[in-house]
Amino acid sequence: MKKLLMLVALSSLLGACAQEEREEVAATAVDAAVAAPVAALPPATPDGYYEYLYCKNGPNYSQDAFWAMVKDWNGVISSLEAQPTAAFGYVPRGWENENFDGLWVMRWADKTAMQAGWAAYAANDSQSKMDEMHPGVLTCGAVPSTDRFGWTAYVPRDIPDGFDPSNSPYYLTNELCAFNEGKSADDMRRVVRDQFLPAVDASMAANPDSTYWFRIERADFVSASGIQVDTNWVNFWQTAEEGEASAKTFQTSEVGQAIRSAFNEVSSCQDIQAWDGWLLRAPAAAAE
Repeated sequence: MKKLLMLVALSSLLGACAQEEREEVAATAVDAAVAAPVAALPPATPDGYYEYLYCKNGPNYSQDAFWAMVKDWNGVISSLEAQPTAAFGYVPRGWENENFDGLWVMRWADKTAMQAGWAAYAANDSQSKMDEMHPGVLTCGAVPSTDRFGWTAYVPRDIPDGFDPSNSPYYLTNELCAFNEGKSADDMRRVVRDQFLPAVDASMAANPDSTYWFRIERADFVSASGIQVDTNWVNFWQTAEEGEASAKTFQTSEVGQAIRSAFNEVSSCQDIQAWDGWLLRAPAAAAE
């Protein structure tokens, strides 16, 4: 009987010890999971620095007058030591905005180059010269955070050979977003790296003639309207037909909906807007 009681007591003791060990292991695992930070991503390498200028058509605006002005603007820019590497015009497609008729978009190597470019433009009295040559054609913004907005741009995937901006108009859409509470650029980058890029790679493998590419821009301004804006996601295709069909396929697919859900956990976004894009200054011109 004593032996039986001793065995029962020993079994109870061993069971209690085993339970304590399991609880300690579980607690340690939980503590480790809570304490372990998400691995930081390496710094992203910017592709360039973009500026968007609000532009309004003047009383003398016409297509011919506009392109004559663009030609002379390129001549003025080429005479400066500091120049944008390219320039583009974005015109709303199927919608209007009271603040602008279109956007004058300049691509710079980086923010330092942008600052040098504007300084050279002012020192040359370039705007007065343009206004004298082409009065009443177009007025574009020049006040940062009001009618001129700077963005640090990233292009995570190579631009396909089939996309040619000189074959204008090309088609693009953009989506302005703000990070949700507790979220950051690293969270967006993880969704891009782990979900979006693999989906794009698979789509391009199945559709090698696709001209799709995208650019992600990080705001380098404080919105005067008080509306938080952190990122601008820009999608490009050669034609509106391709872009609209591609976007619809993505939005209605199971993969696309899962990726959109993941992005929605990171950011809250405004409505997607469509644009016609025009090449105003070719990259080669800046190297001349």
